[in-house]
Amino acid sequence: MSSRCTRVTVFALLLAAALAAAPAALAQSPVPRRSPNATRAVTAPQAARRGFEIKIIEPADGAIIMGPSRISVRVKADDTARIARVTFYVDDQVVFVDTEAPYQTLYDFGSTPRRTVVKAVATHTAGYSVETSVVTRELKLSYSVEVRRVVLTVTVTGPDGMPVTGLSRENFRVFEDGTAQEILEFDVEERPLRLALVLDTSGSMRGQLTQVQLAAAGFLDVLLPEDRAMVVDFDDQVMLLQDLTGDRTALRDALMSTFARGGTAMYDAIHATLRRLAPQKERKAIVLLSDGGDTASVMDKDNTLQATRASDVLIYAIGIGGADHSVLKSISREAGGRAYFVGSADELAGVYQKIADELRHQYIMAYASTNPEYDGKWRKLQVEFRGKGDYKVRFRRGYYAVRSRPRPLDQPPVTEERPAPEEAEPDPQAEPDPESEPHPQETQTDPEAEPDPEETQPDPEAQQTEPDPEPEHHPEETPPGPDPEQQESSDNGAAAEAPPAAG
Repeated sequence: MSSRCTRVTVFALLLAAALAAAPAALAQSPVPRRSPNATRAVTAPQAARRGFEIKIIEPADGAIIMGPSRISVRVKADDTARIARVTFYVDDQVVFVDTEAPYQTLYDFGSTPRRTVVKAVATHTAGYSVETSVVTRELKLSYSVEVRRVVLTVTVTGPDGMPVTGLSRENFRVFEDGTAQEILEFDVEERPLRLALVLDTSGSMRGQLTQVQLAAAGFLDVLLPEDRAMVVDFDDQVMLLQDLTGDRTALRDALMSTFARGGTAMYDAIHATLRRLAPQKERKAIVLLSDGGDTASVMDKDNTLQATRASDVLIYAIGIGGADHSVLKSISREAGGRAYFVGSADELAGVYQKIADELRHQYIMAYASTNPEYDGKWRKLQVEFRGKGDYKVRFRRGYYAVRSRPRPLDQPPVTEERPAPEEAEPDPQAEPDPESEPHPQETQTDPEAEPDPEETQPDPEAQQTEPDPEPEHHPEETPPGPDPEQQESSDNGAAAEAPPAAG
């Protein structure tokens, strides 16, 4: 009897324990609950409270814009180093990704003002983002205004490839879209220079980078006291190692600080450098060196050619080893510069000297266009040399007829110190930009069926160049190349918003 009572008592105790645990078990939900520390979406007000905001500075909401125009934003953050990137959208299409201040890009809105949604998204390194947008207005053009003076930098070389000096205004005739223009100003004096040395420091440069550094450093010796230069290098990333300065020691130190690593973001480097030089009013030039094709840029060749056409910056390209000849030739030709190709870094000193001689012996001329409309269209430029001599003439192929716009650059691009090689990690969102002649012989026409003007035999009495035919002006297209039967030499000019040539 006692044994039975004991079993009943034990059973009762076990049942009571089971019933006590049942409510807790039933209360547990099969749906996982959010952890108190889980990451949550951040709204714009929440981001603002954290000190993270973005605002489009240009264009303004409701603005009427067309042609190549600047899109710029201001990003506010408690720590600017925590701004990972800014992505620019036009009508929901990504047009540029910027990774350093000032956050801006150049976009071609077409020849007719239309309704366009411009959006910018700033991403924080913590993973959240904020965005803002503006809408431009549509408008049918029914007015005309006077176009500002157009400034051209013209280079004339002889059979030996050396600059020709001693020419006068009477030796040149300028045409815009086939119409003769009166040369109002003509300058043969040396003008202050704003120069960018842009070096490819990708992994393939390992083994010859020291020679490249020394050759580029020697190029600094041509700078005059009033000149300024900057140093940019690129691999997977674009780095501003030294901003514009006349301090040659600082420039040399920047050049010698580079090391080889990673891929090649050449297009992004050109875009970033064009943007940095844009507000400068002096003569501007980029000397670009690369040994291979682009492998890491956000921008592509067409974007880069378009940005080059919209700028007034000369571009000289140096290809070393297996560099992509057609790309370097196209970019430098559009910018009114020149491309050189060498087999090894041993030949670089001579090439840099040729570029220096050319930059010091150019003709600056200005005219007021007979076409007064700001229609955003591509204006084709042409220069004739009048006189005797087997001379070749180079100048920019044309310009876009757009209004001058303020260029808000509230702060210079961030100068970053490149991390040591073992700590560096490629940034896939790296920022952000001819007459061709190999060294020492001249090249043949490039594979894209654009004739190389250096190969053309000029008329002794009137050497004429024919730049690109007028393109259809669409945001995602670039003006087509020149007519192979008409092109005789490459061109070099300036955007309509460039300042007049001064003595």
